Amino acid sequence: MDHPLRSDDHKSLRKRLYEILKNGFTIPRQSNIVFVCGGSEPTDMRRLFQGEFDKLLPGYEFFEPEFAMRKYWTLGDNEPFDITIFEELIGKLSHSIVIFPEAPGSIAETGYFSAIPELAAKILLVINAAHLKKDSFISIGPAKKIADVSIFQPNIQFDYKNPAFNLVSQRLIDRARLHPTRRALQIKAFAEMDSFELFAIIQMLVSMLGIATVEDIEAILKGLFSGHIAPSKTKQIVSILVGSGRLVEVGDYGHLKPSGTENVILKIKDGASGGGDFHPEWWEISWNEAGSKAYPEPGRKDYANCPQKRRENRAFAAHDLAFS
Repeated sequence: MDHPLRSDDHKSLRKRLYEILKNGFTIPRQSNIVFVCGGSEPTDMRRLFQGEFDKLLPGYEFFEPEFAMRKYWTLGDNEPFDITIFEELIGKLSHSIVIFPEAPGSIAETGYFSAIPELAAKILLVINAAHLKKDSFISIGPAKKIADVSIFQPNIQFDYKNPAFNLVSQRLIDRARLHPTRRALQIKAFAEMDSFELFAIIQMLVSMLGIATVEDIEAILKGLFSGHIAPSKTKQIVSILVGSGRLVEVGDYGHLKPSGTENVILKIKDGASGGGDFHPEWWEISWNEAGSKAYPEPGRKDYANCPQKRRENRAFAAHDLAFS
């Protein structure tokens, strides 16, 4: 079923939702997602780096395209799937791209990304020093192109048998430390929004709706962007949000809900929407209509407890409403 906020009965609420999305939020000046390319075997560099990531890079987020692709196939996109476009989108919304060219996929990514200036500028290429004893396609081709333009230059070299991941983490921190300040979110035409902005908007939209399907998300975005959106790109971003753990699937009807409040990207401006509270009507119709009708299975959280929770909690606590 459609989210009730899409009905003609709630035009005024939709208008208020659009107003707060346009005027009520701030966004970080950069993403914290580190897109990591490499092998998938337990002994590969990518997997070993993943095991140390949280300790080496607190505040950053490890991400690989496989996380998102599992969800993308279920979203019913009518456009032919192009993995290069999909990975390019992930690269654009990421803080940085760390590549260990150790498997066919990551070697191909090294070559492809090196030819896209916007992506090459944020690549940190980590090469196996054991392979540098003679020239190779990687060393005199993509590796040189990346080293010429990347903010993380020069490329890092170490023996994969004795990895020094602290060199990787320190380079990321030294060259692109997470910026502590934020800026006002500005809604422009869909095509003019950068990928990270769309990523944050869709996450917040699901948070404001409580629960939503991809169709609900696309319908609300069309209202926000005057009817002009890219459905395929929207589905790809939704799949990345699921892959990153920011959205989770609920029930058997294709609904999504926010995973929690700690990883919310957008933050409400001081003084926006009455000092920080979202409109309770959104939660009321999300629960009473979308919640009770879309999730009739026994054993769910007691719906009767939710109105009191809504009255007590302030902004962003609405994440807890959708069967947390």
